[in-house]
Amino acid sequence: MPYPPCGGGCGGTKRVTWPQLVGKPGAEAKATIERDYPDVTAIIVPENYAVIGDFCCNRAWVFVKNDPQKTVALVPMIG
Repeated sequence: MPYPPCGGGCGGTKRVTWPQLVGKPGAEAKATIERDYPDVTAIIVPENYAVIGDFCCNRAWVFVKNDPQKTVALVPMIG
């Protein structure tokens, strides 16, 4: 899976988690995160998926369940 390249510093990003998005459709969560922070790319992945370990402040992980709506399973977070 291709990931966005990591961009510079994290100074402008204030929010690092979106707990209110748990239980929402994954696509809605992605849109919310990217609307809150246009410089952040939200990446939807299955809830048990292993993601790369390097921290990047212009990327947010959205872990979703394997259901028709791809419901957000875990608190989305910058990383």
